[in-house]
Amino acid sequence: MEVLVVTRRPAFWEALRACFERHDAALATSGTLEKGLEAVRGGHVALVVLDTGSDIGALRGEVMAILTVNAMTNVASVCGMGEETFHDAMEGLGLIMDLPLEPEEADVERLLVALRSIIG
Repeated sequence: MEVLVVTRRPAFWEALRACFERHDAALATSGTLEKGLEAVRGGHVALVVLDTGSDIGALRGEVMAILTVNAMTNVASVCGMGEETFHDAMEGLGLIMDLPLEPEEADVERLLVALRSIIG
């Protein structure tokens, strides 16, 4: 399965590549949402992680852009907004989870386990 991280800090995610590989996930990064949407259009992306530093309103727009291109794409965010705020802000959009601003291997593992349970 392919995981696309939209981020301005690809080196940060590259350091977590081994964690993705342990979960049979191919990690790809994109510097912009527009380029990321090209990959989503191809239909091979199982998960998009939005590490864009966006405020909640902008993040909602980014999620909607992804779902408009391919509604079957799973999405997670990197905002560190906390579970209650995350639920209130993103209710109805189907995001898997919100990761802390500096995700660690344990956070990535939790995300990938959740993704596997969703896609089977």
